[in-house]
Amino acid sequence: MQNELSDPRPYEQPLLTLTLLLVCVLLVYSKAAQRLDLLAYDAAIQATPAPVQNDVVIIAIDEKSLNGIGQWPWRRAIHAQLVDKLNRYNASLITFDILFSERDANYPDDDRILASAIRSASNVILPMHIHPLNYGSSLAEILPIPELIDAARALGHVHVELDQDGIARGIFLNSGVGSDHWPSLSMAMASQVNPMIRYGQVQQNTQTAPYISVQSEYRLIPFAGPRGTYPTYSYLDVMADKVPGEIFRDKIVLIGAAAVGLGDTIPTPVSHRDTPLSGVEFHANAFASIMDNHAIKPVESIWEYLLTFAFIMIPILLFPRLGPTNVMPATILLVSMVSGFSYILLRYDQTWFPPMNAVLGILLAYPLWSWQRMRHLNRFFSQELERLGDEPDLGFRKIDQDNSERTFLSLLALLKPDHYLFAQNQQIIHSFEKESFDDLKDYHSGVWTHTQNCSWIQLDVLDKEIRIALKWLEPIDRKQTKDFLDKLDFSVPNTRGSRRYYEQISNRIVQVREAISAMQDMRTFISKGFEEIPEAVLVSDPVGNIVFSNSRAASWLNHDAQALRGQSLLAQLSSHTIESEKLEQAVRKVLLYGQKNTIELTLSERDLLVHCLPFVVDDKSDAGLMLSMSDISSIRKQQREKNQLINFLSHDVRSPLVSQLAMLQGLRSGRIEWQPDLVDEIERHTRRSLNLSEQFLQVTRAEQISEGEFYEFDLLNAVENAVDSISAQAKARQIGIDLKADEPVWFSGNAELIERTFGNLLSNAVKYSPENTCIEIGFSINETHCDISVKDQGHGIAADELPHVFDRFRRQRSSEIKGERGAGLGLNFVKVVTEKHGIDVSVESEVDQGTCFTLRFHNVKLDA
Repeated sequence: MQNELSDPRPYEQPLLTLTLLLVCVLLVYSKAAQRLDLLAYDAAIQATPAPVQNDVVIIAIDEKSLNGIGQWPWRRAIHAQLVDKLNRYNASLITFDILFSERDANYPDDDRILASAIRSASNVILPMHIHPLNYGSSLAEILPIPELIDAARALGHVHVELDQDGIARGIFLNSGVGSDHWPSLSMAMASQVNPMIRYGQVQQNTQTAPYISVQSEYRLIPFAGPRGTYPTYSYLDVMADKVPGEIFRDKIVLIGAAAVGLGDTIPTPVSHRDTPLSGVEFHANAFASIMDNHAIKPVESIWEYLLTFAFIMIPILLFPRLGPTNVMPATILLVSMVSGFSYILLRYDQTWFPPMNAVLGILLAYPLWSWQRMRHLNRFFSQELERLGDEPDLGFRKIDQDNSERTFLSLLALLKPDHYLFAQNQQIIHSFEKESFDDLKDYHSGVWTHTQNCSWIQLDVLDKEIRIALKWLEPIDRKQTKDFLDKLDFSVPNTRGSRRYYEQISNRIVQVREAISAMQDMRTFISKGFEEIPEAVLVSDPVGNIVFSNSRAASWLNHDAQALRGQSLLAQLSSHTIESEKLEQAVRKVLLYGQKNTIELTLSERDLLVHCLPFVVDDKSDAGLMLSMSDISSIRKQQREKNQLINFLSHDVRSPLVSQLAMLQGLRSGRIEWQPDLVDEIERHTRRSLNLSEQFLQVTRAEQISEGEFYEFDLLNAVENAVDSISAQAKARQIGIDLKADEPVWFSGNAELIERTFGNLLSNAVKYSPENTCIEIGFSINETHCDISVKDQGHGIAADELPHVFDRFRRQRSSEIKGERGAGLGLNFVKVVTEKHGIDVSVESEVDQGTCFTLRFHNVKLDA
C-alpha cells in the first residue's frame, strides 16, 4: 500500500496552475515582455523579407539635389515642374511625402502654379499630418493649403507610430482628430490604384471630442529590405533629364526627402543603426504590403490571452506525466513550438501573435514545477528516512565494535585458543597467560596481524583502544583460521550523519545512499536466507498469484524463478500433483479464513510436507500465502523399507522357524510319526532361515561401508573366488562355468563385497538355468574401465520386470509360480555394492533366452 505521507498535497497542482495563469495575465496586461516580442518580430521579418513592388519608383530629395538646386525649402514652382514632367512621362500615380501646410510668403504665385500642375495631372496625392501646433497644446490636423487640397486627388496622413524601443514597425490605416478619420498615405495610394480596397476610408464619428486622436486598423509592415531596396532616383537628375522618362511610365512615383539633414528618417527592423529608412521608403513598403495583401494584423487581445493561456496549460498538464530527465527537453520543445506557431501564423496568415508571454510562462513553469517536485521529493526523503531509521540495521560480517568484548568472547568459544588477551586502554579485561603476548608490538587498527601460532588486532572505538590477541600452542589449520579472521569486517560503519555537506540535497543523497545500502544488506540477507534453506518456498498475493519463489521451488516446478512470478500458485502446483483437491482446500483455508495448516503431498515423485500459513506484511495489507515445502522422500523411503523389513521378518524369516516348531511339536505329541527324511526337512528350513538372515546382514553391511575402508585388490581373483564358492552348486546341476580372463585387473574397493556380488550373480545364474548349460564370465578391459559380464542360458526375465530386478524383497512372478523360493535380497545386495563403489550395472534379458548382467568398473589398473 502506498505511503500516504509521501503523496503530493491535493492543493499543490491547482495552486501552481493558478500561479502560472496569474503571471501570464500580468505579463500580457503589463506588456512586460513587449521588447522581447519586438525582437522576435524583427527576427521573423528579417528571415522572410516581403517581395518588392516593381511598379513603385522613388524620387529622393537627397544631398546631391540640395547641393544642385539649393537650400531647402525649394520654391513650389520647382515641384510644379516635376509634376508636369511626370505627367508627360505618363506616371500612373504621383505621391508627395512633403507637407505644404503654409503658403509661400516669398513667392505667392508658386502656390497657384503648383495647384495648377497638380490639377492638370489629376493623379497627385498629398500628405497631411496630425501633431500639436505648439508644445503642450492639443492635437491638430496639419493639412495642405486649401488650393492644394482642392487640386489633389486624395489626402493621406503620414503619421508613424514608434514602438517602445523607438523603432517603427507599422502604421494606422485610419487616423485623425475628433470626427475626421484620414487614411494613411499608403492606404490612400492603394485605394486609388485598386478601388476594391475599401477599408481605411474616411469615416465620420460625431460622438468623438474634437481634440481626441482616433486611430484604428493598425497594421505591421513586412519590409522588403534595407535602404535602397526600391529603385530610387535623385530629384536633381530627374529635373535635369538624366533619368529616362520610360522609367516612370505607368509607375507609382513617391517624392520625398532622403537627405539626413532634412530629418525625415525612420528606424525600422530592416534598417541598420546608421542607415534608417527615409519616410518615403517607409511609405513605399507600406503601400506594397497593402497591395500584396501582406500587411500583418496583430492578433486581437482576447485571442492573445486565450492562446497564451492555452500554451501555458500544456506544461501544466504535461510535466506531471514526464520523468524528471524529460522535463527540460519538453520545455525546449514547447518553447520551439510556440515560436514556430507564431512564425507560421505570421508567414502564412499575416497575423502576428506575440509569443514571448507564453514562452516566459513555459520557462517559468519549469523552475516552478522543479521546485514543487523538489519539495515533494525532499518531504518524501525526510519521511522515508525517518521510517528507515526505525528499522533494525543488519550488517552481515560487519562486527559491532561497540560490543567488542562480546565479539572477543564469541571468538574464544569458536576458535578455542590456548592463550588469549583482551585489553581496553591498556587495562587488561580478560586474559590467560598474558605474558606470552608481551613481545607483540605492532598493533594495526582494524587489521589482523598473524604469525605462525598467534593473531592480534587493535580496534579504535570512539575514545577506546581495544586490543585482542589469540595464541595456539598445538599445530592447527592456520590458513583457515587466518582467512576466517581476515574476512571479519571490523571497519567503523558509516553511520547516518557521519559526513555532512554544506548543500542540503547532498546531505539527502548521502542519507538515501546509506539507507539504500542498509536495505540492500537486508535484502541480500533475506534472499540468501531463502535460497539456502532446505525447503522450497513460494509466496503469493491475496488472490494466489506467485510473487516470490526461491530457486529450489522453481527447480521442483521445472521453471525459472522469474517466469513463476505472476503465475497462479494453484495452477502451477496442480500440474505436478494428482492431489490437487487437497492442495486447493489447504490454500483456500489460508487465503479465505486466515487458517494455517499442514498437509502431505506428492509432487513430481517427491514426498513433501507442505506448511501453508498467512503471509502478512503489515496491518494495512491483505494477507497473502506462504507455502513452505519440505522434501520427506528419504523419510518416506525409510518408512517403506522399515515396513518391508517388518514384513520380511514376520513372513520370510519367521515362516521356516514356525514350520520347524510345528514339526517338533508334532513329534512330541505323537501327531507326526518319525521318518528318516524328517530331519532333512527340519535342516532345510533351518538353512533357509540362516540364509535369509545372512543375506539381510550382508545388505546391511554393504549399506554401511564407506570409502575409508576401500583398498586395492585383483578383480580377477575376486571373480575366481566367487566361482569356487559356487562350483559345487553348479556341478550338482551339471552346469559349466566358463571364465574368459587370465590377466589381473586392480581396483580400489572392498574385495569381500565384490566377491559376494559376483557370488550372488553366479548363484542366481545356476539357480535359474536348466541343467547341462553353461555360464559365461567375460572380461573386457581398456584404459578407462573394465566390463565384467555374467551370462546364463536360463529362463530369462520378462520385459515388464526388468526395471524392478534390483528392488529389495522383489521376486519374479515366474519364479514364484514355479516354486523357486528367494527373499529378493540377492540382486538388491548387488545394487547397494555397485552404488557404494561407483560401478555401473546393467542387465539384458529375454524370456527363455537367458540373462546377462554387466558390471563396469571405472579407474582400474592392469599393474598393481
